[in-house]
Amino acid sequence: MTRRGFPESSNGSSVKVIAALLLLPALLTAAIDSSAADPSAAHALGLQQRGRFDLALTEWQAVAAAAADAGDAAARTDALLGTAATLRSLGHGAEALAAAASALRLAQSGGDQVRSIQAHQLVAAAAILAGRHQQAREALDAARALATAADRRDLLAGVHNEIGNLHYEGGRHPEALAAYVEAAALAAGHGQSSLHAQALLNAARTAQDAGTDPPAATYLERAARVIDTLETGHGKAMALIALGELGMRAAPADPQAMLRAHQAYRGALAIAEPAGDSRVQSFALGYLGHLYEQAGRLDEAAQLTRRAIFAAPDAAAADLLYRWHWQNGRIQKAAGRPDDAIAAYRLAVQYVQGIRDDLALNLAGGRSSFRAVLGPVYFELADLLLARGASLNAGAEFERIVEEARATIELSKAAELQDYFQDGCVAEQQARVSSLAQVGAGTAVIYPILLPGRTEVIVTFADGSRQFSVAIGAGAVTELVRDYRIKLERRTTRQYLLPAQKLYDILIRPLEPELRKRAVHTLVFVPDGPLRTVPMGALHDGSDFLVARYALATTPGMSLTETRPLQQRAVQLLLNGITVPVQGFPALPAVAEELQSLQKLYAATTLKDQDFLIANVERELGDKPFSVVHIASHGEFNGDVNQTFLLAFDQKLTMNRLEALIGPSRYRTQPIEMLTLSACQSAAGDDRAALGLAGVAIKAGVRSALASLWYINDESTASLMTDFYRQLGLPGFSKARALQQAQLALGRDARYRHPYFWAPFLLIGNWL
Repeated sequence: MTRRGFPESSNGSSVKVIAALLLLPALLTAAIDSSAADPSAAHALGLQQRGRFDLALTEWQAVAAAAADAGDAAARTDALLGTAATLRSLGHGAEALAAAASALRLAQSGGDQVRSIQAHQLVAAAAILAGRHQQAREALDAARALATAADRRDLLAGVHNEIGNLHYEGGRHPEALAAYVEAAALAAGHGQSSLHAQALLNAARTAQDAGTDPPAATYLERAARVIDTLETGHGKAMALIALGELGMRAAPADPQAMLRAHQAYRGALAIAEPAGDSRVQSFALGYLGHLYEQAGRLDEAAQLTRRAIFAAPDAAAADLLYRWHWQNGRIQKAAGRPDDAIAAYRLAVQYVQGIRDDLALNLAGGRSSFRAVLGPVYFELADLLLARGASLNAGAEFERIVEEARATIELSKAAELQDYFQDGCVAEQQARVSSLAQVGAGTAVIYPILLPGRTEVIVTFADGSRQFSVAIGAGAVTELVRDYRIKLERRTTRQYLLPAQKLYDILIRPLEPELRKRAVHTLVFVPDGPLRTVPMGALHDGSDFLVARYALATTPGMSLTETRPLQQRAVQLLLNGITVPVQGFPALPAVAEELQSLQKLYAATTLKDQDFLIANVERELGDKPFSVVHIASHGEFNGDVNQTFLLAFDQKLTMNRLEALIGPSRYRTQPIEMLTLSACQSAAGDDRAALGLAGVAIKAGVRSALASLWYINDESTASLMTDFYRQLGLPGFSKARALQQAQLALGRDARYRHPYFWAPFLLIGNWL
C-alpha cells in the first residue's frame, strides 16, 4: 500500500495539535497557582487538560465574566489566557489572538510581569496559527526580553518553543531546530516534563524535514524516554500519538516502526478509555486505522476508522470527523466499494466546509496551501463521481453526477481563493452571484479537472454538459504546461508550438465536434492548478492559434462569476499610470502613449505619475461613477498575497487596499465593471501567484479584470490596449470578442507576430 499522510493544518496535523495541547495547560497552571484560582478556574483547566475544549471554553468564559464583575484583574487575566489557549487548541487563530491580546492589556495595566510574559507568548502562538508572523515575532521578542530581565528561565522554555514554531512555519529549519533544542534543555532543567517532551517532538519533526545531524531518531528516542515519565493523562496520551505518527513518518516501510507506532497508539487508547477522554480515543483509533490501511488490512482499517468516528466527542469535532471520513473513503475505494466511498467522501467534504474558515493554511512563503493540504478531499470525491459519470454518458443521472463533481471542485476553488487572500471575500461573492451552469447560445464553458491518472474535461453548453476523458494525468500535464510557458516567453523561437499543440490535443481536440455542432464562438475556461499560469489563446491545432477561432475568457470558478453585458454608452474610465522611475522600479515610457490614446476614446479622468496617488484615486472614485479602472503600472502577483502589489506613485497598492479602494461600499453600491492591469506579471511555474491573478476581480469586487501573465514593456501593450477599448465601443462586441480582435490585430503586425506579445493578456471573470 502507498502511504497516505494526513494533512498538516492547524486542525489536521497531529504534531501541531500536540503543540497546542501540551504547552499551554502547563503554562496556565503556573498562572492559576500564583493567583490562588477559584474552583471554577481549576475545573476549566482540568477540562482543557482532558481535551474537552468545547466545555473548557464555556467554563473559561464564565470565569472571565465572573472575575470582571468582581473586579479581580488577576483572575480575569488567567481566564482570558485559558480562553485563548482553548481557542488555539480548537484552531481558532483570530479569536485566540483577540483573547490573548485582552489578557496582555490587563496584565500590562496591572504591572504583572509573569502574566505579561505568558500573554505575549500566547499572542505569538495565536498569531502563528492565524498566519500573522510579524505580529508573532514582535510578541516573542517582547516575551523573551521580559523573561530574560526577570531571570525566569522556566518561562523562557515556552518562549523558545514558540520561537521554534515561528521559524518552522517560515521554513527556517536550522533556526527552528536550535530553538526547540534550547527549549528542551530549559524545560528539562526546570522539571517541565510535558514541555520537554513537546520540544523534543518538535525537534524530531524539524529534523525529519531538514535531514539534520543528529537525525530525527535521536530526538524521538529522547522524547520516548521523557514521555514514559509523564503523569498518566490527556497530555501523555497525545504525546504518545505524536510519537507514533512521527515514528511512522520517519520510516513508513519499516515493520519495526509500524510496531512501535502501534504500541504508542494502543498506549494512548489505554489512557483515554478509562478516563472517558473521547477526543484522544478518536485520535488513537483513527491512527490505528491508518496503520492498518497502510498495511492493506482494509477490513480492520475500516472497523477502527468507524470506531474513531463514533468516538469523536460530537458533531462539533469536525477536525476529527473530516479526517476519519476521508480515511474511510480511501479504505472503501481501495476495497472496491465505490458507493460507500462516495458516501464517506461526501461527509468528509461536509465537515471540511464547516471548518475551512478556521484552518490557518497560509504558511509563510506559500509552503502550504488549501489546495495542497485539503484539496485532495475534494478531488478524490470528484474522481469517484466522474468515473461514475463516464459510465452513464448521458441522461438526467449523468447531468446530476457531473454537476455534483463540478460543484465539489467549485468548493475547493472558492476555498483556495479564500486561503490565498486570507479573508472571506470569496464566500461572500459566491452568495451574491448566479452560477454559470446555464450558459448562453454560442458559448461553451470548459472545465478541466486534473486527476492523478487522467484529465477530465467537462464542457457546459446551453443544452447541457458533456464529459471527456484523456488518459494523461496531472503530473504529465503540469510538466507540459511548464514547458509551454517557458517557451512562449522565448520570443525569438517557435519552440512553443510543440507543447501548444499537445495541450490543444488534451483540452480542445476531443471537444471539436461538439463545438462545431453548436456554432460556438466563445470559450470560457475554468483553469485548474498549473493551467492558470498559461494563456489558452496560444494553443495551436497545427494550422492556427485557438484565438483565431474563438473569443476567450477565464474565470476562477463557475459560481464566482457574475455575467451581464457592459453598458457601452455609460463607460467612464479612470486612467492611472506610471511613466517615470519610482520606488526603485524603472520608467514605463510607453504608458504615456497608452493613456493618451485611451483618453481620446472615452470620457476619462487621468492620474499620471505624481498625480497617481492613493488619496487621489480614492477621491476620484468617491466623486464619479467610473465603470472602468485602468492601471498601467508595475504589478506583481506573488505566491504570498502579502508580496502581491500594484505600484502607485506614492506606495505599493496591496490587494486589501485595492479592495478598499474600488470594491463596492456604502458610497458605491454597484461594482466597477472592469479593472485593467496593463503591466502586471506572475512568475512562471508559480501556481499560487497565478491563483492571485485569477482571483483579482473577486478580491477587488469588480465584474471582470483584464491583466497579463507576464510583463511586456514596449508599445505593443499600448497598441493592444488601445485597440481593445476601441473594439469594446462597437455595437454587439463583448469584452471577450474585443480582446480577441485586439490580439489578432497585434498578431498581424510583423513586429508582434510571436505570441509572446499578444498571448499573455487574459480576460478574467465576466466576458460579456
